[in-house]
Amino acid sequence: MKKTLIALAVSTVAIASGAQAAELYNQDGTSLDIGGRIEGRLSLKDGKGDDASRVRVHIAGKTAINDSLYGLGFYEAELKTNDDGGFYGDDGESEGTDITTRLAYAGLGGNFGLVSYGKTEGSLGVITDFTDIFSGIAGNTAADKLKVADRTDNMLAYKGQFDDLALRGSYRFADRDNGASGDYNDNDQDGYSLSAIYAFGDTGFTAGAGYAEQDEANEYMLAASYTIADFYFAGVFTDGEKQASATDNSTQDYTGYELAAAYTLGQTVFTAAYNNAENENDTAVDNLAFETAYFFKPNFRAWVSYNFNMIDEGDTTAPGTTASKADSEDEVGLGLRYDF
Repeated sequence: MKKTLIALAVSTVAIASGAQAAELYNQDGTSLDIGGRIEGRLSLKDGKGDDASRVRVHIAGKTAINDSLYGLGFYEAELKTNDDGGFYGDDGESEGTDITTRLAYAGLGGNFGLVSYGKTEGSLGVITDFTDIFSGIAGNTAADKLKVADRTDNMLAYKGQFDDLALRGSYRFADRDNGASGDYNDNDQDGYSLSAIYAFGDTGFTAGAGYAEQDEANEYMLAASYTIADFYFAGVFTDGEKQASATDNSTQDYTGYELAAAYTLGQTVFTAAYNNAENENDTAVDNLAFETAYFFKPNFRAWVSYNFNMIDEGDTTAPGTTASKADSEDEVGLGLRYDF
């Protein structure tokens, strides 16, 4: 039971890939699964509350083409229900609800792995997952990812598992547009990402590395974790050059690291993490987070977290940017989560 719970606590990948999914159909080599999560999440800053609740639902279809080849389709949507007090439009529907497509892709798979295209996953999410182990809203704030290394559209991706070695690679095409001259142009948002993760047998030690480039920006990440009995320890380091802002294509040096640990005691998981990042030698992220999660069942948990924000009002967090009072506040989180 302990190993099961700590695996749930430190592996968001398993949920996202359908480990909790319910099989709706399976016949003649074709299957259809549905899964996801429903979360009630309260964020408190300076004594003021905000509803961070959300619902994620994914559908996965798989069909056997022959003994060594299969086709796959995957779709995941996220609904956020915060309507800021219940303002309604003319149709009576809440204007605050927000449904987004997180993933939508199709692919071909086999012993070689899976090749897919659509809105799919880049290669560095599996690296940041080393320390992204909280049940709720805390943690994972320093290892910032380029869009081509995260989830994005117009992307061709590969992933494969070969014994203890997991490989990923992705390439995002630039988006086409019709220029004023009547010719096709693009938005220069093409790029790629690569990663590899190796588990060293039964030692409990796992290491990973990844790299990404997009337009003028680039980054690399290194990660490692160690599991022994009911303890889990992990770290992620990232360094590179990031785009200054959405409207400024110049780059700035960005360096960050995250350290995380988890301990399972019966049905309770205690998690802690420290996150730190520098943007052009200015401290952009500096926080210490703690969380306690209680698993009533493997697919239903309650959690409470506290994030100590060590950024002070007036601190320079990037060239030309200073922290406001809101940027310096601590955060308390409370939540319930049901996985299906």
